[in-house]
Amino acid sequence: MEKNHYKRNYHEWPLERMAKTLKKVLKLKGEPIALAWGMEPPYGLKPYTGKLELPHCQYMQRSRFNGETFVLSLESMYQGCSGFSYMGLSDPDPTLKTGYLHSRNPQGMPGIFGTPGASRRCLQYYHWIEPGTVKYFSCSPLSKCPFDPDVVTIIGDAKQCTYAIRAAIYYRGGVVTGQVGPGVDSDSWGAAYLTGEIKFTLGSHGSFGAMGLQPYEIALSFPLEWLPETCANLEEWVERGKPMFHETPAEEDEWLKAPYEGPYKWRSGKSAYELREEQE
Repeated sequence: MEKNHYKRNYHEWPLERMAKTLKKVLKLKGEPIALAWGMEPPYGLKPYTGKLELPHCQYMQRSRFNGETFVLSLESMYQGCSGFSYMGLSDPDPTLKTGYLHSRNPQGMPGIFGTPGASRRCLQYYHWIEPGTVKYFSCSPLSKCPFDPDVVTIIGDAKQCTYAIRAAIYYRGGVVTGQVGPGVDSDSWGAAYLTGEIKFTLGSHGSFGAMGLQPYEIALSFPLEWLPETCANLEEWVERGKPMFHETPAEEDEWLKAPYEGPYKWRSGKSAYELREEQE
C-alpha cells in the first residue's frame, strides 16, 4: 500500500492521548470532534455514500456521541441549511447574500433578522471558506480519528470551556475571542480553521435547532496546533494539584443566604486551595 507522505508526526501527543486528556480533565460529555477540509478524501478513506442526508453539524454530533467517522461531500449534506456554504462546499443560496433568507419568512413570521439589511450587516462578519476550494468535509471522534485534523471542536458548558481556554493561554497569555450573531459553524470551527486562532460562540438558531446543542453548551474550536500545549498544561495542573471543578454551586453558597444584620465575611477569607484541602 502506498505510503501517506503527508501524515503528521504527533510525537508524544498522539490524537488518542489528547482526546483522553480533554475528556478526563475537562469532564466532557462525548468526544472532542476532529474536523478536516480538503479537495480529496483523507488518505485511505472513501466518501460517505449512505442514506443519511443531514446538515454537517448533525454528522458532527454523531461523531461526538456515536463514535462515527464521515467523509462528506455536498451530495451527502442536507442543503436546506446554509452550513455547507460556510464550509466551502458550494456557493450559498442567492437569498442568503441578499439578506432575504433570514428575514423574510412566510406569513411574516419573525426570522433571525428583521430586515434584509440587518442580515447583510451580520453576513459581513461571517467566516466563509471560499466556495470551490473544498470538496470534502470530514468529521470523526478525536480518540480514533483516521485522518490529520485541521480543527478540534469540544462541546461543553461555560466552566469546561473556560478551563480549556485558560490551559491554552497558561504560558502564552493573551485572550481568546468569539462572536455572537453568525452561525456556530461559521464562528467556531470555520473561524478557527481560517484564522488559526481558538474560537467560540454562545450559540445560534442552527446550533440549538439543527445541531441539538443544549442551552448550556458552547462550541469551542481549536486549530490542531494549539492542542498539544493545551493538553500538556491540563496534565500539569492535575499533577500539581490545581483545584478544578471545586467551586460551590451558586445556589448553595452561604453568602447568598447571609443575613443583612451581619457581621459576615465571605468564606472566612479562605483561599480556594484552603477550601479544597478542607473538602478532601
